[in-house]
Amino acid sequence: MTKVRTVLGDIDPAQLGRTLTHEHLLYTYPGAELDHRCAYDLESATTRIATELGAAVREFGFKTIVDLTPAEVGRHPQLMVNVAERSGANVIGTTGFFPENLGFPYWWRVQSIEEFAEFYRRDITEGMVFAGTQTRVKAGIIKIATGMDSVNPRPSPIGPSGRRIGEHEERAIRGAGRAQKAIGCAINTHTDPMDYTVGNPGVEQLETLEEEGADPAKVIIGHAFISGTTAQIRAICDRGACVQVDHMGIPWRHGSTEDLDEKMAIQMCELADAGYLDRMTITYDRWFFNPRGASTDLNPQLLNEKVPLGYLYTDFLPRLERKGFQAADLDRLLVDNPRRVLAF
Repeated sequence: MTKVRTVLGDIDPAQLGRTLTHEHLLYTYPGAELDHRCAYDLESATTRIATELGAAVREFGFKTIVDLTPAEVGRHPQLMVNVAERSGANVIGTTGFFPENLGFPYWWRVQSIEEFAEFYRRDITEGMVFAGTQTRVKAGIIKIATGMDSVNPRPSPIGPSGRRIGEHEERAIRGAGRAQKAIGCAINTHTDPMDYTVGNPGVEQLETLEEEGADPAKVIIGHAFISGTTAQIRAICDRGACVQVDHMGIPWRHGSTEDLDEKMAIQMCELADAGYLDRMTITYDRWFFNPRGASTDLNPQLLNEKVPLGYLYTDFLPRLERKGFQAADLDRLLVDNPRRVLAF
């Protein structure tokens, strides 16, 4: 029998409903946990997040959210449990890391491939560790990430394998491939939009995972629509993976939400017409709560346009419908495809 692992326990995939496959309940950067300005009250944060998410459950029918926050970027198991209990949403937790340019504390830079694999397996089968304490809150998906994500975006350099994957990223990715082969869980990825200007980072991630025995049908490649061409996205789909539509209404790495939304809508229709409707998921990749607050001149990375959770229906779906993409097609991306990929 297949299952989906949420922070409140395993559920039948049929219970997922409309699923956002890449969001962040709490998001920060490594080291922020030491900063007085980033201290927060768990109860207040829970109330704030659960209120917003609960409203989206009632008003727009979202039933499941994947909190794809990696271990070193603010992941908080108890917060996820609290939000799930109060919002009425299924919350799926994540094991994994951010790109080495922004993440990867030193401890993990010296771990082997098998040590990464064991970490992922234990997070999923035993429970995630938080602040040095073992919890019983289990992750339900693995995250991998590549790219030079930073204040000054640039393409990634060629790594040891001949791909644009860093030395530490590669061990983490290979460990994820081994863990996924052993457990059967899904993997969702972060790719850097700049890397699509010099290659296809989604395909490179898949090649690395497959070399360790991973099943591409259980992989979602993130951020490909932001700057990837339709041909690049099709190449990812042709390997058997899903591609994730994300950042509608959010101008990350793009000067205009209008231009980005239009580009993505056109590509979604092109892919649907070519028979790839079953190879797409859709989500925002928004932050519900960042303890540091809004952007400052010294911390421009903290600027994240908080698009309303209903934007998908109030703004983006009408754009799609004008191009022939129907609400039923959108539910394929929100319901059917995540239900297939997230189950293990």
